[in-house]
Amino acid sequence: MLLTIDIGNSNIVCVVYSDSKEKLYDARYETIKEDVKSAYRVFVQDQLFPLKDKFNLEAFIVSSVVPSVDQVFFDTVESVLEIKGYKCNIDTVSELEILLTNPKELGADFIATTYGAMSKYNTPLIVADLGSATKLSAINDKHQFAGGIIMPGLRISQDALNKFIPHLPTIPLEVPESVLGIDTITAMQAGLMFSTIDSITGIADRIEKEFGQKCTKILTGGLSVLIKDHTETFVYEPFLLNEGLFDIYQKLVK
Repeated sequence: MLLTIDIGNSNIVCVVYSDSKEKLYDARYETIKEDVKSAYRVFVQDQLFPLKDKFNLEAFIVSSVVPSVDQVFFDTVESVLEIKGYKCNIDTVSELEILLTNPKELGADFIATTYGAMSKYNTPLIVADLGSATKLSAINDKHQFAGGIIMPGLRISQDALNKFIPHLPTIPLEVPESVLGIDTITAMQAGLMFSTIDSITGIADRIEKEFGQKCTKILTGGLSVLIKDHTETFVYEPFLLNEGLFDIYQKLVK
């Protein structure tokens, strides 16, 4: 069994897969960014160590976009669970052709979702990943990572409204019934939610025009559940990144 770990700026998502890629367990935790050595030793002992015997874990693989956490977390998991660990990074996937000015800039999250998408769908592909940032990536019909887009995520935009306009209320992140707000809260919800929905769908349309081809569009990430019913042209894949980690691990060991 394989433990896949996605360390994001807001959350850590852990998924256990069988050798046949059956999802056996998943959990989401808040990312800790302070006192990381002691905090993650307690976390790994309490939350992850019980999984070792329960699922007969043989290895783990990590994707991290939090530099202050990734090495401490990796070392702690490897020492406490006493199983082999792997990292998702540009060196791990040397066969992936990356059409960036500096391919080493490509984050582990982009790499993992690319592999998760290519393992399930035909190219060309567009992946929208909603987390702390909202990110779109494009994989062309030659299986090359063609580029991406990074913009503020829903919670960042929500926080920015409160920070710069303090008299505005804190609102729940929900898609309102109408695009036209009838009070402050629904007006803010409409602005936040529909601007994200329309940005994703609009940028995806622009990518298709640049490719000159229709693309399979995939929606993933922790906040994607909030808009999945309003992006009809996208396939919802909540565990795409972790599935990509599974695929990368299989490539590495086989």
